[in-house]
Amino acid sequence: MDTPNGRHVQSPAREAAELAWEAAAARIHDANLARLRQEDADADRLFPPGPAFTDGLVDDDVMGRLGKALEAYGEAKNAAGRVDLFMRLFAGAGDDEVPYTG
Repeated sequence: MDTPNGRHVQSPAREAAELAWEAAAARIHDANLARLRQEDADADRLFPPGPAFTDGLVDDDVMGRLGKALEAYGEAKNAAGRVDLFMRLFAGAGDDEVPYTG
């Protein structure tokens, strides 16, 4: 939707759908992380405590720590030849189906 001054404003319904999708994906990521924490010491050590993905949606500090943890965890798993563990963080979340339309 465009405003009279030519600025694009996203539809409130579309924005609500995107927020709901992000929250659902974050819950899946958090469940995956909880499972990984139990079998991979790096996951437990590197990620912020608790539901980091969900908390990161509303807390910029947690989001910053989560970004650093993702980078460090990805590097550690790549170095160990276990990128499969990193990819398991995102399993089932449909990250390739983000409903963003710009």
